[in-house]
Amino acid sequence: MTQTNNTSLLDFYNLMLEAERAGVKVLGELLSQTEDRNLLDLLKKFLRDEGLNCRILIALIHDLGAEPSDRTGDFVDKVLALDSLNEQIDLLIRGQEWVARKIRESRHLLPAGSPHLFMEAIKVQHEENVGTLNIYFKKH
Repeated sequence: MTQTNNTSLLDFYNLMLEAERAGVKVLGELLSQTEDRNLLDLLKKFLRDEGLNCRILIALIHDLGAEPSDRTGDFVDKVLALDSLNEQIDLLIRGQEWVARKIRESRHLLPAGSPHLFMEAIKVQHEENVGTLNIYFKKH
């Protein structure tokens, strides 16, 4: 892998790490705002997944011989600025879609093997989260 590709891959991993950290914070806040048992269960699952994704991304960054960013994406402030839980969940859905899209757009950067598989799993997880939340809110 060339230095340029390595830098681009590192930048991508850090962008995703910052987004996943933001997801952890957002989900933690949303959990404190709802009493709906079914929604709580969904959000707890998503929170566990986002936390695991952070650990995977940190490992991938370390595999490149680099230190992970310590930043968190600005998504947290955008979600928390909204007035209602429904608006916040709607933005969460769009955030999940954004992560999946960024991974699709950056596949060309990913080395074969585990890094590719990990990122593909994260993409699929986010796509499934979007579908699950859309179905949940159509029922309620």
